[in-house]
Parts: sequence; structure tokens; C-alpha cells
Amino acid sequence: MSEMMISADDHIDLGYLPGDLWTERLPSQFRERGPHVEERDGRELWICDDRVWSEWRLGNWFNDPRRHRVALDRVPFEENPSRRPITPELRIQDMARDGVEASVLFPPIFGMRTLDKELASAMISAYNDWASELVSAAPNQLICVAQLFPDDAEASTRELTRARKNGLKQVNFLVGTVTSYMYQEEWDPFWAAAEETGMIVSYHVGGVTQTGSFEPDRGPKLTRPAAFAMGLGNGSTQFFEPFVGLFTYGILEKHPRLKFVLGESGTGWIPYVVQEMDYRVNRQLETKTRDEFPLKRMPSEIFREQVWATYQQDRVGLALRDFFGEDKMMWASDYPHPDSTWPDSQSIVEAETAGLPEDAKRRILRDNAKKLYGI
Repeated sequence: MSEMMISADDHIDLGYLPGDLWTERLPSQFRERGPHVEERDGRELWICDDRVWSEWRLGNWFNDPRRHRVALDRVPFEENPSRRPITPELRIQDMARDGVEASVLFPPIFGMRTLDKELASAMISAYNDWASELVSAAPNQLICVAQLFPDDAEASTRELTRARKNGLKQVNFLVGTVTSYMYQEEWDPFWAAAEETGMIVSYHVGGVTQTGSFEPDRGPKLTRPAAFAMGLGNGSTQFFEPFVGLFTYGILEKHPRLKFVLGESGTGWIPYVVQEMDYRVNRQLETKTRDEFPLKRMPSEIFREQVWATYQQDRVGLALRDFFGEDKMMWASDYPHPDSTWPDSQSIVEAETAGLPEDAKRRILRDNAKKLYGI
């Protein structure tokens, strides 16, 4: 493919955020409790309400021999690369190195949660404001996604509207925090607002506790370790119930203009689940008439019109594209995560898509995201 690709799922990680993001932007009553950087036991950490969120990487993190490796370690930069993900010109350089023209930037998948709803609202608004400013540096190349509140329908509705006015095109929930409660009546104004404003809604892999930290496993100690893990959230298993709920509770059917993205979900598992939902509906219709059954359209019909999904490497998903719909699959590099294909995306993509027709390849690697985000 001669054109550059569009990556539909990249990241702004908590570790790379400016250390003064919240201390400069939060109302004065929240600044001491809100997210800030502290040094503890020789490590620079994000702390919120005296709870550790994650490491802070803009200080000495890259010089720590104990740290885990990330995608930025694959290139021998002369300078510390920690500011590259949040500095527009440097991030765009990294995109160009990978053959990527535009990038969708999801918010942090760790932290950014707290029990105090007033602090949470101020904290998320401050991040979304910062993200909208980052977008303004290169609006056709950097597409930032706003974060919302999985346990506060009113705040999510308010923040969605505010983010839209600030020029953002998509809002996000970490899929591990999504519950069926979000499909109940209290959330109806949120889904209606998303449809009315044209704001894309997404679930992205990930999910932390209500305090933004990871609590230790309190079950019995395991003596036999697993040889490997399946990645953040164990892939599609984390998406299953939230995804199915969009159909079983009628959210997508009630809002036919709502556009929905599954971020870092992969695509290979989705056709089977959609097929199974159709089967379950048909079983219900053996004993009910269409008028008696609350849903009027088949899940597969709704899915092909309203749902997009991103993948990094997924040969199975590409082989099932006829069932999925070629206009709804979107490739992503996952920069700058350890699982990212960066800076080798060109060769990886070429190997995975070698058997695809050129028009299908162009849609999946570029045109689907270009159309969805109006690039």
C-alpha cells in the first residue's frame, strides 16, 4: 500500500503525563489530594489521595535498570525518550518512522479513578482539557480520546458534552470497569447525548479499582506459576459481557446513529459472538412474536452498522473479515506500549495482509479510520 497507515489505537500513558498536569489545573481545594508526583523508596510515583497509581516516567525512570522495557527501547535515541509520547512534533516523528499518518490517542489505562466524585470530576476534566490542547497542535494527526466515569452517569453526560465542545471526537470507558448498571435507565441521557452530539463512544481494554490502584490478590497463594499471560485483561474475555450488553439491553438499537468502538479488543472472537447472539434471538422468536420481543433488529445487522474494532496482530480476524465487515476493522500499532508493533509495523502488517486484496487492505489500514474520524 503506497499511502501511510492510520493507527486507530495508540496511547497517552499515565507515566508520560506532565508532573504538574493536575497541580496546575485542579481547583485549589483538590491540589493536595489530587494526582501528583512523589518520590518513595527511590522511585518517582503518581500518588492520588495517598494511593499509588503508577510510576512517573518523565524523571529518572528510563535510567533505572530494574524497570520493564517498552517500545521506545527499540530505537537507540541519543536523548531520554520519555517526552516523545506527549510532545507533538516528536510523537509525529515516531509515527512517520512507522509509516503512520494519524493516530487515535486513548487516555491512560491505569489510574485516574478515585472514590471522591467531586475530585474525580475535576481530575478527569483537567486531563480532557490537556488532551484537547494536545490535539490542537496537529488536529489531523493526533486524535485524543476523552476519559469518562463508569460509576457516574450524570458526570459522564456532562463531560461528554464538554469534551465535544472542546473539539474531541470520542469518549472512553475502560472495559474492565463497565457493568450492566450502565445500561439501566439512569444512563439513558448519556447514550442519547452521545447519539445527538455525534460523539463516538468506546470501550478500551483495561480496568483498575475504584481508587485507580491495583489491590493484591487476596485468595490462596499459588504455588504453580503460569508460563505466560494473555495480555492486559486477557483479551476478549474482558469485553464479552460489556459488548453483549450493548445488544441485549437495546442500547445500540435505541440509538441507531450511535457509533461504537472496541479498542484493543482484537477482531477474531467477535464474529462468533455476533453469530451466537443472532442464534439466541431466533430461539426467543420460536415462542414469541416480533411484537412481543423487545428487540426489533438482529444483532448482526446492528453490529455491521454501528460497531468498529481495532486490532494489532490478528490473522484469524483478517481471515474472518467477510463475517465482520471490511469497513469496520481498523488496524492499530498500540504505540508506545510493550505490545506495540512500533517501529516495525510496516513489515509486520505486510506479512499479515499479504493475501488481502488491495482495496480491503486499504480500508483496514487506513480508510475505515479516516472516514470514522473525519480525517
